[in-house]
Amino acid sequence: MRVVIAIIVPLLLLGAVQAQEWPTFGHDAQRTGYTDSPASTPATDEIAWIFDADGGLSSPVVDGYKVFVGSEKGYLYAINVFNGRDIWKFKAGGEVSSPTVAEGRVYFGSHDNSVYCLRADNGKEIWSYSTGGPIYSSPAVVDNVVFIASFDNRVYALDAHENTKLWEFQSTYVIMSSPAVAENRVYIGLRRVMGSEGWSVVSLDNGNLAWEFQTGGHIESTPAVVENRVYVGSDDNYVYCLDARDNVDNRVIWQFKTGGQVRSAPAVADNVIFVGSNDGFVYAINTDGEEVWKRKTDGAIVSSPAAADNMVFVASSDGYLYAINAANSEIAWKRYIGNTGRASPAIAYGKVFIGTEDGKLYCFGSWGQVKGGDIGKGFIYLFIAALLILTLWGLTRLKPPRPKRVRKKK
Repeated sequence: MRVVIAIIVPLLLLGAVQAQEWPTFGHDAQRTGYTDSPASTPATDEIAWIFDADGGLSSPVVDGYKVFVGSEKGYLYAINVFNGRDIWKFKAGGEVSSPTVAEGRVYFGSHDNSVYCLRADNGKEIWSYSTGGPIYSSPAVVDNVVFIASFDNRVYALDAHENTKLWEFQSTYVIMSSPAVAENRVYIGLRRVMGSEGWSVVSLDNGNLAWEFQTGGHIESTPAVVENRVYVGSDDNYVYCLDARDNVDNRVIWQFKTGGQVRSAPAVADNVIFVGSNDGFVYAINTDGEEVWKRKTDGAIVSSPAAADNMVFVASSDGYLYAINAANSEIAWKRYIGNTGRASPAIAYGKVFIGTEDGKLYCFGSWGQVKGGDIGKGFIYLFIAALLILTLWGLTRLKPPRPKRVRKKK
């Protein structure tokens, strides 16, 4: 029994740590932009560290106590989550997209037309795959398949273990958003597949078109998929809620109009959709398509919100990162960090990470008052050591059966 406990407890703690991570753009393959991590988000604008990179940065992701972020100068950086020091960096041939981490590997696209797979621990290249155009898309990795879009008008499904193509889907025009994956379906915004004009959200089933819905404007917003609903923004100023199922009579469940183009990807938390608009507002919309609240900033919002702990974090083109109370829209704090472009925040281990166009990666929160910020790491190592001691102690308590004595006959 003690051995079972000693094995199960570390596994449960490992699962709790993984629940606090943000391994891809939008947190997960469905791009919900939400984490239910029990860790509290930063209550103030305190900065734990700032990392200086070469060139503007992508949306960061966090996994295995490392922050991974791409640079417009062609670098992918792996940064110590506790002190902001670089662990390794990899040079691609062009600007690097927001990466995705899965099973100890890092996947990302580059403007050099390639998809890369690296080891997460040391940055060594495992494989690369060439497409016919630059890649802005952030990959989604599900069941050992990498889904990614390229400017060659194609969505690719690649084997995650080797650089082989499983299938591809070709559009008529370029694809600006990243794929969302749910229930073995891929959802993505693109120029209309059939016809000469228009823009569409499509559902792909093993590379085949399952359904298509045309909006009234260009789609750069990455869809979020929750409970058979697809939430996506459009340049026609609307946020759409679409039925994700096949063969439905009415694809549109509702559409919500904002005052500007919606290129921000929606975040969905506790039955509320949070999204930014070029009109400078962050909107909270309920699942019936009704406005819950809106909060004004002083610039257009193309960055995508990240939600956790009843807070919504979003960057505006006014140069501020906003921490907004998800229940009442009150601004808990805001901090000027400069232009973030399309880079969006990530929430992990109770901290908020975001990059800027001048090459700075910020970690908001505190690891404690220890030089170098390693106090959190020390606690983690202490935890692991205690668990190992507990395991060894449990093993020593197991007494082997005593051999039976054999009486000698007189």
